[in-house]
Amino acid sequence: MIRFLSILALLLAGTADAEGTISAAGRIESLDKPASCSAALIRPDVIVTAAHCGQRGKWVFRPGDGQDGDVYQILKVTQHPLYDRDGPRVDWKLRFDIAVGRLAKPVPASRAVPFSLGDDAVLGERLFIASWRLDATGRPRQRICLVFDGVPRLVTLACRVQGGESGAPVLRRTEDGLELVAIVSSRARVRGQPVAQASNVRLRLPPLLDIVDADTP
Repeated sequence: MIRFLSILALLLAGTADAEGTISAAGRIESLDKPASCSAALIRPDVIVTAAHCGQRGKWVFRPGDGQDGDVYQILKVTQHPLYDRDGPRVDWKLRFDIAVGRLAKPVPASRAVPFSLGDDAVLGERLFIASWRLDATGRPRQRICLVFDGVPRLVTLACRVQGGESGAPVLRRTEDGLELVAIVSSRARVRGQPVAQASNVRLRLPPLLDIVDADTP
């Protein structure tokens, strides 16, 4: 137990900025109130975030580090059909805490290249999170996170997350570039240590994209 907590504490303290600015990782911001979440571009005109984000009022997507001032209006946010925010099963809610937003216009390839989807996270591998905190004014935050055994059917990552980081992409580095593995849904504690919990996207995103395609004129 002591060894586990020591290793976990060291991982929680580590950060990584090796990728530089990741243009397809950004944030969504409310135009009606001081609220924001992290998000990721998966098509030129589609983003993915957490289902509990961006549900009321007007929202925009700001890709990358947000320093060039470009924002893209979000026309509609569609939650996963199995997401039940008020349901009694917290594990079920978190498992499907994923949503997609359709943008009013596509993000140019010169500005951001959408992420491809990767296979589910594997216990013991090191992935990394690219996210914005609620009060962030500079570049998105990046850090390497170990995947370890936590809540069944969720990805548990040995990294601390805070307000504004819901919806952040969990990424894997491959020979072909970065791929999207999961989306951060919540923060929790495992054996007293703060962790991030995320939802795998490989099986959960396709039904959402089918809904978006059917709803697109």
